[in-house]
Amino acid sequence: MLLETFLTHYSTHLTRRYLTFEKYSYCSPPQPNKNNRYLLYIHIPFCEELCPYCAFMRVKFEPSLASTYFDVLQKEIEIYYNLGYIFDSVYVGGGTPTIMPDKLAGIISFVKTIWPITQISIETNPNHLVPKTLQILKDLDTNRLSVGVQSFNNGILRSIQRFEKYGSGEEIKEKLSSVIGVFDTINVDMIFNFPNQTKETISQDIEIVKEIKPDQVTFYPLMVSNSQKDNLAKGYGKMNYSQEKRLYKLIVEQLADMYNQESVWCFSSKKGVIDEYIVDHDEYAGVGTGSWGYINGTMYSNTFSIQRYISMVQKNKHPIIAMREFSYIERMRYDFLLQLLGGSLNLAHMKKKYGRSFWLYLSKELLFLLSTRIVTFRGNNIALTSNGRYCWVVLMRTLFSVVGDYRNMRISLDQTQA
Repeated sequence: MLLETFLTHYSTHLTRRYLTFEKYSYCSPPQPNKNNRYLLYIHIPFCEELCPYCAFMRVKFEPSLASTYFDVLQKEIEIYYNLGYIFDSVYVGGGTPTIMPDKLAGIISFVKTIWPITQISIETNPNHLVPKTLQILKDLDTNRLSVGVQSFNNGILRSIQRFEKYGSGEEIKEKLSSVIGVFDTINVDMIFNFPNQTKETISQDIEIVKEIKPDQVTFYPLMVSNSQKDNLAKGYGKMNYSQEKRLYKLIVEQLADMYNQESVWCFSSKKGVIDEYIVDHDEYAGVGTGSWGYINGTMYSNTFSIQRYISMVQKNKHPIIAMREFSYIERMRYDFLLQLLGGSLNLAHMKKKYGRSFWLYLSKELLFLLSTRIVTFRGNNIALTSNGRYCWVVLMRTLFSVVGDYRNMRISLDQTQA
């Protein structure tokens, strides 16, 4: 536990430093490299139910507000087109992106008319696995559909307020079984280490996944911001990180006979896009309220107020509210952290990008990781060991929790100033 505690403190410090933005005013995104192809992340913040553990930017679904939001999204996308950006991949997250499937189809169709899009990944919930919505997504040439399940256990579904809206574990299983093979990749999102979760319930979830046989399954650790932990403890029990490692080991072992581990928490039966688009794409632009972008070493985020977002874009102004240009070594650390989320880091890629300075500036980190057997050399790669994969789960879980704290702070501040 000493190593995990150190990694938690390190990740917290590093993430807070990255989130110390230099600018807190509306500004334009960085200029694109004309030779680059980027990923476009589209954020849809609306949900029919607000899950108590979720720290992402989301609000209760209001049809009128959501309709206006989709219209404004297209205007923001046009700003990137006018700046000369070229996107070849789209990832739509939320919230619940399929909350208004016809509106979503309009956005994706527009994007496909102005850029050479080859990869489309969309998130959804089990109650949206209905013929009409599925056909709309199919007609859009969606390559990957990611379904948020979290658990098939009815007790857990009730405790996290998903049973009534999204159905029982048995109903979800039936719906998922009906869509296998409809898209290139069906991903099932699961969560482990809920306070009321046990090795037995995790094992049962894994057996159901293996029976359904989705192309991909992503098992995230429960990632709650510090501001959410007290509320979670009151309603569901105190977070227990001591069992997290045991549950993770169980998941890895029980999925090994059917799936390859594509990232520290994504398991796939074939090569394809994973949820962590930030692993597959060094640079990406985010549109929509509360979205993030990372271009030319600059991290930025849009306003977290939907009203403010709509107002600014309608005035033909970009809704970026915070921006920070990373130093040279910060860029290396950022790349290093995210590439190892995928399990390994290609040394030739890092040398091409940073030259020999990669070894010089990150020598302390590399020596620490090698001495603690978190990483090892495999050919021309630095790869996580089996123990290192869990250590990286701790790092990334902490990173996303700190980002959740920042997000909650900005939501409160931006909405107050709206």
